[in-house]
Order: sequence, then C-alpha cells, then structure tokens
Amino acid sequence: MTLLILSVHSMATYSILITFFCAFQSQPLVESEEGVHFVDTGFEKSFFYIETPEAFQSKAWRLHKNEVDKEGFPVAPLSGYQFFNRLVVESDSRTNLVRLISEFSDAHLEELETPGFYLIHVNTVLEAISLYSVLALQLEKGKVYLDVKRPLSFRSIPSDPDLDQQWHLINALDGNHDVNVEGAWSAGITGNGVVIGIVDAGVEIAHPDLIGGYNAQGSQIGGLSSHGTSCAGVAVATANNGQGGAGIAYGAEWSKLYIGTSSEIADAFGHRNNINDIKSNSWGPIDDGRIAYMSTLESSALANAINVGRSGLGEIFVFAAGNGGTSDRTDYDSYASSRYTIAVGAIGDNDTRAPYNEQGSSMLVVTQSSGNNRDIYTTTVGSSYTNSFGGTSSACPLAAGTIALMLEANPNLTWRDVQAILIESARKCDPNNANWTTSAAGYDLNINYGYGAVDAGSAVSLAATWLNLPPEILATSGQVMINQQIPDNDLVGLNSVATITEDFIVESVELVLNVAHANIGDLWVRLTSPSGQHSVLAKVRDDFTDDYDNFLFTSMRHWGESSQGDWIVEIHDGDGGTVGLWEDFQINIYGHDANASSMVLSTPGITSGTTAVLDIAQGAPSSLTYIGYSLIGPGVTPVPSLGVSLGILNPVLLSTMLSDINGSATFFVNVPNGAYGRNVWLQAAQNSLVSNVLPVVVQ
Repeated sequence: MTLLILSVHSMATYSILITFFCAFQSQPLVESEEGVHFVDTGFEKSFFYIETPEAFQSKAWRLHKNEVDKEGFPVAPLSGYQFFNRLVVESDSRTNLVRLISEFSDAHLEELETPGFYLIHVNTVLEAISLYSVLALQLEKGKVYLDVKRPLSFRSIPSDPDLDQQWHLINALDGNHDVNVEGAWSAGITGNGVVIGIVDAGVEIAHPDLIGGYNAQGSQIGGLSSHGTSCAGVAVATANNGQGGAGIAYGAEWSKLYIGTSSEIADAFGHRNNINDIKSNSWGPIDDGRIAYMSTLESSALANAINVGRSGLGEIFVFAAGNGGTSDRTDYDSYASSRYTIAVGAIGDNDTRAPYNEQGSSMLVVTQSSGNNRDIYTTTVGSSYTNSFGGTSSACPLAAGTIALMLEANPNLTWRDVQAILIESARKCDPNNANWTTSAAGYDLNINYGYGAVDAGSAVSLAATWLNLPPEILATSGQVMINQQIPDNDLVGLNSVATITEDFIVESVELVLNVAHANIGDLWVRLTSPSGQHSVLAKVRDDFTDDYDNFLFTSMRHWGESSQGDWIVEIHDGDGGTVGLWEDFQINIYGHDANASSMVLSTPGITSGTTAVLDIAQGAPSSLTYIGYSLIGPGVTPVPSLGVSLGILNPVLLSTMLSDINGSATFFVNVPNGAYGRNVWLQAAQNSLVSNVLPVVVQ
C-alpha cells in the first residue's frame, strides 16, 4: 500500500494508479494514508486519489471499481478534479448548523446566495473530508458534500482558419444557410436593453469590440480567457465601429460570470438576475459518453433563477449541447438535459450536421458553427480576432444573442415562452436528411437537429406579437416501483406503463430513474408517449458508471402533445456480462391548459419593509381582479365563485382592484418587516381567468 506515495505528474504514475486499482477492484476501497478517499461531491460519489490532502486545495484523480472494462483492461483514472477546504450544506436552520460545527474550532459558516445553502470552510481538504464524515451521519442523505471542481470541457473545437467572414450572420454564398438576422436588424432590433451573461472562464473586458457593452454591475470579478472572449464576440461584438465583426445582438450589454466548483457555478447561475436576462453557457461535463449529475446546490440555484429571475419571468439559460458526436448524447449531461435550459446543437455552412454535434431528446434547436467548410469569425484575447472558432461553444452564444433580440421585441416573455417561440419559428435545416419526422403534435423533429435551425428573423417577428403561455401545470406518475431484474444481453428487456389522467398540452417531460447496475452503459432507455412519440434517452455505450441514482432525463420531443394516457418506459440490456435491477421510476410532465388565460402577473421584486409593485397584464378589461398569496407552495385550490382553480395552496387574499380598459392593473402592497428570506407564491384571478403562479423570495 505504498504505491500512491509517488508523484502523480507522469504517465508512469497513471500506470501505478491503475495497477493499484486493479489489485483491489474486487475489494472495498477504504481511506488510506496514501491519499485515497471515498468522497461525495454532490454530482458523483466515488474514490479519489488526492495529491495533497493536507493543503487547502489539491489536485485529484477519480478512481472507481468500474474503471476496468469488461475485457479486463484498465481505464486511466480521470484527472482534472480540484478539491478545496470546504463543504456544501443544505439546511433550513442556520442555528442547527452552527451547533453541529461548534466542536470544530476552525470551521466557519458562509451563507450562499441560493436560499437554504451554506459553505463550511475549514483549514485543509482532509479536514473537509473528516467533517463530511461527521455531518453525513447527522444530516439527511444528499444534504452535505464537498465543494469540488470537476473537469469541464469548453464546447469548441479549434481548426484551421478558413474565410474570415461572418457567414453565420449573412451567408453570401447561400442566403438560406445562416441565422437570418437581417430582418431583425433592419427593423432596428439589436438587443438593446438586454444583458447577456457569458458564463465561462473569463472575458477580455478591454477588447475594443466588447468594452462598449460591458455591464460591470452584472459581472463577477475574475480573469480572462480566449474561449470566453470568443463566445462574447459571437453574441455581442460591437457593430459599426470600424473594427472586427459584429455580434448578432450587437446592441445588447454583456456581463462576465465564472465556472468552477459547484458553489462557484451556482453563484454564477444566481448572480444579479435582476440585471442579467440571459446566461450563455458554452461548457459542460467531459464529452465521454458518461452520465454527469448536477449537484443539488447547482440545481437549486438554477431553479431559483428560473422562479425569481427577471422579476419572476425567469432567467433564460442557454447551454451548448456538447461536442461528443454520436458517442455521446445531450441526455447524459444534466445541464443541457434540464427543462430549465435550452440545449443548442451545431450545423455548418452547408446547413448539415457538424460531425461533433451530439444527438439527444433534450436538444431543442441548432445554430450555425464550424463543421462543414468554414469556421466562425469572432473576437479573441489580445484585442484580436480569430476565424477558427467553432463547436457548440459558438452555437450557444449565437442562440443567446437571438434570444436577446426576442426580448427587446417583447420584454414580457417568460423562460417558457422563449422555448415555445424557438420551436414555433425554427427552420427545417438539411431538409433531405432521413431522420426528419413529424412529431405527434405536428412539428418537424430530427434527432440531429431538435426542432430545426434558429431563425432570428422569424423568432423576433413572432415574439413581437406573442401572447404568453398560460400558467405551468404539472402531472406526475409518482414513484412507480418495479424491483425486477433486467434480463442480461436481451433486446426485449422490461417495460412499465404509467397512466396520466390529467389532460393538458405538454411542454417537457422528465424521467427520474433508479437502476442498480454496475455498467449503466449496457442499458438502452426509451420513453413513449400516449401518442406514440418516442424519446430515446440512453443508448448502449462505454459507460462503466454504477447505477442510475435518481438520474433525471428530460425530453423536449413531446412538445404540443396531450399529457393524458399511458406513458411507457422501456429498458433493455444490450451487452452481456452484468446483471442489473430496475428499482423504480417517476414521470413528471410539465405543460399548460390550452383553454387557460394568458393573464400575466409580474413584479420587479419584493423587499421586506417596503411597498411592493405587482403588475397585471393581458387580463379582462374593466374587471375585478384579485391577488392572493401562499406561504406553502404550488397546488390546486378551486374557487367556485370565480369559476377557476388557483395554482397555489391555502391562498390568502392580498388585494383587489379593477383592471383598466386594456386588462392591466398595478397593485401596491406593503411588505412587513421581518419577511426577509420568506418564500411566497402569488397568483392573480378574475372571473374565469387566472394568471401565472409567481414564486418570489422576499429580499
């Protein structure tokens, strides 16, 4: 047990690590003096070799019993992890946390921006691991984990330079093979009044094509990177200044936000969402075909940004779909496979799939990038330019910039409306591709392209006259118990049916899956709707990860269908040698009532001890309008006197007034002192009409 004392900076050491690992693959690894520790990172639980555990931060390598393939050949430990001297803890009682860590004299507590989450700082990585082992016994499962930076890949593929023209904006060789932005620009729509956050490793603020649009108030402090600078240029590079090119939303402002550990990513998700409207994320987990969980802190920060960002309309998150080609899928990436995000893939200047572009049921649309003949011309560090940018890294900010144009045309769009408009306005790219089908709801749909290519001109035109979607509805199967062994190397496998009785228009569908299996890459997973629309969520591949542990798959392929009927989940094992157990699953269906009102409730924010402003739009004219609130949360509460059902539980009447002749009303409500940090759910109602449910955290 002395092998791991050696330095881990050489290929020889990787061999040593593998030798050590193989020798003990059939035995439970335990913490050792050589730096091997079992660690919960919030996104994965595994054994890690930690180079300097006695330091306040350390490089680390992931070890795992399944890092040996079925032929017995070892797979190198995964590098790129960074451990720190801190823990993430979720708790509804700060007092209780202070009590729990009181025995650790060097520990101190930091409250995070995401409500209910804290960082506990100690002196060393080893102390953080020791403290974790204590707190994990006293807190609920999943409520404490180390704040670890995992290896992330930027979604671009460098290549040789070609033409230095911005063909993705205006394609002189074929005007049908670009993002079609000229119509929006001609109408004076350039993103004015919108702020795009570039979530990356930094942006060169002083770049002459970027400095004019920099929003310091919406930004975080940090360094710069060529990748982030190039992404920013695609979205917002200044026009008409005699330098370089232009961003698609050249009238928008931009901020710089930073990726890193779980807490740093969560901070970026939650940072100044009263200023930032859109957050462009050209990064993600390594494109190796393995599933990648999101920590509870990150997922909570994401949900919170959706619920309270942009005064309750929801922060818009755009993610690069990934560069793993056909060996990876967006479905395995918990960031790109979230109903809260817009996963964007890539097509090239021939209007066909970029070779690196992934497939997946969670990918919504594609935009132009490298991959056919020409790459993307944009800004880079050193106040310079490059004509060799690309990958889904470039596709992502092009979509984010398009959304900025949409928000200038209609600032009242919610995050769900943005998704809807992108689907409704998408162009059928590569029309001769054999994978095009018509969805059960009548949309063009392609596993390579989602709903098609972003069409900026059409999206802006549609946004300008768009009526917001009705309030969101949720129907769930609840936990469906299976507890059946999955036949090994059997293409028939198992299937189960969950019946949904509610009937509404589907927007997105989640499958929460629990399977005990030592090589989940053996498993093929598919979801089928009552209309017969299929969503393949996982294919057979080289993923030696243990288990699907409440893994969340998301499909966007059922948009516009009816929710009612039998939803079928199928799993089969496509590779022999390992037997697994399908434990349970849950289906969550989100959508809206086609016959519901489009009345919109919004607020610029609610602060304790002040007067809050609540705005009603698109209601019935000259009608008595009610606003109620709940301190419990969403639910169904019938109000027979109005002929409606509210979407909040135990509602309390807050105020009433008449709407004006346009169906609008503005309420002024006194907020009590001491309400800071309270979660409140608001909803407005008129006779036969209800608004969206507006979740707010009192500031």
